[in-house]
Amino acid sequence: MLFIWGKRTYGSVDRVGNAAIKTVFRHLWYLPLLPVGSYYIAGKNNAAFELNRIHGLSTLFGYLRPWLFVAFAFLMISTHPQAGELLPNVPIMAALLLGFIASYLIDKKMRNPQVVQLRKIMEQHFGMALDPYACRTSLQLEINQKMQASSTTLLDDNWHKQVLADLFSDKPSLELAMLRARCDQHDKALQELVLKALPRLA
Repeated sequence: MLFIWGKRTYGSVDRVGNAAIKTVFRHLWYLPLLPVGSYYIAGKNNAAFELNRIHGLSTLFGYLRPWLFVAFAFLMISTHPQAGELLPNVPIMAALLLGFIASYLIDKKMRNPQVVQLRKIMEQHFGMALDPYACRTSLQLEINQKMQASSTTLLDDNWHKQVLADLFSDKPSLELAMLRARCDQHDKALQELVLKALPRLA
């Protein structure tokens, strides 16, 4: 018997711009078995940034969508209308189909508008819609370099906090300060300050 196994992404959720969150699973015959990590993955070039933890919703839908589809297909193939099996199976098949569709509707409902806005800012400046707050690898060096390129003075380590505190900061600087602040994942007070500053971009 031919065994098809390996790693594959499932559970695409939280698409913003050119990137979505997907979870890598170990699979057998393309059916997900064990999640090993979640990533921001760009649609065009498959660039990937690992999240600092496995994404719960992506993992859930990574399991549900393929297995619901398999169960639906199995019922379709194994049901014999002439034997009177169709009517009892219709509600089950409808429930499986609705569950598959509902996973996409739930995904859209659960997107955080503030995080969506930050990811759009990241895409605008760096070409990929991800949130540095959720990434395993820190992106502070890249953000610092971009800010330094537009600054006439040498930046210190707390430049992003100074920009966030300044009510008269220009929009590009404020956007980069927000993205840099999102790299400080353990500073909860700073994260709250970023979210409070978002309306200033309007």
